[in-house]
Amino acid sequence: MPDDGLEPLRRRFRARCADDLAAIEAGQLVAGGLADPELASRIHRLVGLAGSFGYDALSALARVLDDALTASETPAAADIDRLLQEMRRVAAL
Repeated sequence: MPDDGLEPLRRRFRARCADDLAAIEAGQLVAGGLADPELASRIHRLVGLAGSFGYDALSALARVLDDALTASETPAAADIDRLLQEMRRVAAL
């Protein structure tokens, strides 16, 4: 990423991404799972924030889940796994 003055905000985003990752992983284990409004909100927020900070792959993966949840569908397990993998990658940067 270029040094455009946004790096402090990107660091905060990556830390928040780690928190969101833990919440989403924990949410998969409870009844209602990702359809829980708090988790759905975290996923929706990822769509915009990830894209704003240049994490386009993360934004696109979050959009797939957000679209499914918005349509009251259960996201595919493979899509969830891809999102979590990308969240781990971004959080570790």
